[in-house]
Amino acid sequence: MNILEIENLRKEFTNKTTKKPIVAVDNISLSLERGKTLGIVGESGSGKSTLGRIMLRLVEPTSGKIIFNGTNITNEKPAELRKLRSKMQMIFQDPMVSLDPRMSVRELIQEPLDIHNLGTKAERTKAVEEISEKVGIAKSALEKFPHEFSGGQRQRISIARAVINKPDLIIADEPVSALDVSIQAQILNLLKELRREMNLSFIFISHDLSVVNYFCDEVAVMYLGNIVEYAPTSELFTSPMHPYTQALISAIPEIEIETKSKRIILTGDVPNPADAPSGCHFHPRCPIAIASCARQTPLLKNYGSNHQVSCNLVGVNA
Repeated sequence: MNILEIENLRKEFTNKTTKKPIVAVDNISLSLERGKTLGIVGESGSGKSTLGRIMLRLVEPTSGKIIFNGTNITNEKPAELRKLRSKMQMIFQDPMVSLDPRMSVRELIQEPLDIHNLGTKAERTKAVEEISEKVGIAKSALEKFPHEFSGGQRQRISIARAVINKPDLIIADEPVSALDVSIQAQILNLLKELRREMNLSFIFISHDLSVVNYFCDEVAVMYLGNIVEYAPTSELFTSPMHPYTQALISAIPEIEIETKSKRIILTGDVPNPADAPSGCHFHPRCPIAIASCARQTPLLKNYGSNHQVSCNLVGVNA
């Protein structure tokens, strides 16, 4: 059973200067099976963080549907959406921005219970202390404030806040990108442990494919508001089909020199979505693009049981 489904989700922002629409998310459809983890990857500007926020309706979609636990929440009123929010939580990239510096750690972790009026005062106190211990925050530190902790410890506080309500879905937006590599491993292992113990489902947003490879069951690769490839993680990393995915994977650092694969260097940056290229948006940077790529917009097509690719040239010479 799918815990989350999005259908033809689109988000447009208006350019204040030209008054033209800027498409940040372009008719995306995805689903997430309960207890699974879907990674969403892409360069900065690809639209992945906007997509994550739309899923929780922190950003309102222009069109499309968001179905959570079988309920269409696309047009839910704030009061009804508030009730659902206890079961869908977000972990942000920078905990110093998402944590109120005026609140103690105890207050920060307990706040979701207070907002949703869950449990008695004694039950809330017990829940805070239990989840703090589980994520690695000592009981003696609960009266401290966020600035007194390291980046890794602050992210543990954010994780405790996200899971204390026992949600069904966590959307994690670059949750380890600001941390040292050794701390990244600790946080990822903590999230894995919580996922197993609490049967959590994850949308995991990242630009780091090695992290996604370690943590996720399936991966969606985004480019300029579109999904260009979608596949089970093992299949995506062993048999990437889209030129953009191939370039991203080739950029992952490798230890073994003897088996090092050839690096695919992309020219330029992600185009400005206010002036997106015609046809395939990737064609100005694509190493295999031909003239028709600038005219023909590719569709996301199935290649195998659960592998989708959006490229006009994939399968042409198969």
